Amino acid sequence: MLGATTAGLFFVLLIWGNLVAGMHAGMACPDWPLCRGEVLPPLRLDVWMEFLHRVLAALATVLLLFLARRRLGTYRGGERAIPLLALALVAIEIGLGAAVVLLELPVQPTTVHFMIALAVFLLVLYMATNDGTNPVELSFSGYAAALFCITLLVFSQASLGAYLRHSAAGLACPDFPTCRGELIPSYWDKPTITNISHRLLGLGTLGSVLLLYLASLVDRRLRERRSHFFVLAVLVAAQVCVGIATVKSGLSYPITSLHLALTLGIIGFSLRLWLGQTQSSGSA
Repeated sequence: MLGATTAGLFFVLLIWGNLVAGMHAGMACPDWPLCRGEVLPPLRLDVWMEFLHRVLAALATVLLLFLARRRLGTYRGGERAIPLLALALVAIEIGLGAAVVLLELPVQPTTVHFMIALAVFLLVLYMATNDGTNPVELSFSGYAAALFCITLLVFSQASLGAYLRHSAAGLACPDFPTCRGELIPSYWDKPTITNISHRLLGLGTLGSVLLLYLASLVDRRLRERRSHFFVLAVLVAAQVCVGIATVKSGLSYPITSLHLALTLGIIGFSLRLWLGQTQSSGSA
């Protein structure tokens, strides 16, 4: 219950942070740890969006402390590094978040802020999935490696998406499937390269998942996970469609939040499939 609650709170925290960015409310509380010099800030939507983002982060951190302490008591060997790493990343995240606000840092640290939060979310999901009663020997070979690579692909795609959002370059290619009316853009600047890379990673993820599903049709080692691969393929296909809608809507932040929610669902589901395949490989 503690693991699921902590993972759920980090899920909400990431979505909330995306809404704060979409509303350009990140600097509505220009000081830290107070907000406009007050414990309870004035009643204004942008201010309370940022203030509640901080409250959610504090609650998530407290739950993570309890979860990490519990897993440190049950994990053995190298697995004990996972809760310690999660706590270390949260400490870095808190410091970086404060620096972004107090120093008004540029887009790069803000994107790193998101990437660290996403990494913590994955570590929390691991701790929520594995309570330590059945030790897991992580595998990076065979089909387990393919699932791990899909998790990394989604992580990379989400990071590029965060960079596009925070650098205001999300509409460097305002159409789809073309980019400024061209299938292959004639002008390549950094925002264009990032947009195209983001799209190619999405299509690459979809292709990889479809290949795994096709493999499950012919390889008995994957037969029991066939329905899982089908669900994963549907989620990634939905993600591609929502990504197209994000561009067509001009980066409407409710749609970008749905885009991120699907990303978190996909990355969490692929992580669980990887752990399941790791256990299958170890028992084979």
